[in-house]
Amino acid sequence: MYELEKEQYLGNTKNIFTTSNGIAVVETEYQNKVYEGWHSHNNAHITLFLKGGTTEKRKNFSETVGPGSLLFYHSDELHLNQNTLFPSRNINIEIEENLLKELQMSEAVLEKSIQNSAFTKFLILKIFKETLTADAFSADTITMLFSQMANAQNHLERFEKSPFWVKSLQELLNDCWNENPNLQDLATVLNLNPITISKHFPKYFGCTLGEYMRRIKINRSLSLIQTHESNLTEIALECGFADQSHFIRTFKNQTGFLPKQFQKL
Repeated sequence: MYELEKEQYLGNTKNIFTTSNGIAVVETEYQNKVYEGWHSHNNAHITLFLKGGTTEKRKNFSETVGPGSLLFYHSDELHLNQNTLFPSRNINIEIEENLLKELQMSEAVLEKSIQNSAFTKFLILKIFKETLTADAFSADTITMLFSQMANAQNHLERFEKSPFWVKSLQELLNDCWNENPNLQDLATVLNLNPITISKHFPKYFGCTLGEYMRRIKINRSLSLIQTHESNLTEIALECGFADQSHFIRTFKNQTGFLPKQFQKL
């Protein structure tokens, strides 16, 4: 078994940005085969895969991940990676235990936050964008962005205890992700009053219907931008945007990056 110290990863470290209160943002790339045995990391961290992919193995499960995938690692949790695609590139958000205590967060809360995958991905991208800006405000901005993951926990807990129609609505929205359903359309399918959806949607989803649909569309576009030869106009149309300019504005608002900037990461 191989134990990695803080800010240490098996691939080549391309960039590290560390805040004084215990957050490290580590950009890692894999150009060649690395150690494939069991290993662990001192600190808990969340990994967002930008390019490539790997087969991730833990004690009780195995999964293949690619661009746009999120994984959470507890501190000292054993795992291994095999069949890594080259080149691969990751963003790792590493959190020290003392900061989690100050924010009144636990590793369990962080693990749960990736269930709200689009929201968490966009926060990680905004955090990473701050490391590229790297001015006097970046460290505090990164802490503020990271703390929003704890806030998302409230909505996840409400969602788990929500009426049956809420989960049916989530499935419906994810099935028609590249369309633009309105409240009346959704209410008709679910046999509900549109006002019921309008009144309770923010409580369970943490945002408005429009914001939720934009998150789904931009989330879908992440892997398309990194894995397809399609141009941005084609991706915009495939993701249900009326035109490329609307797609570009929405992408930047959600992630902090312009689509072309993200494509070059």
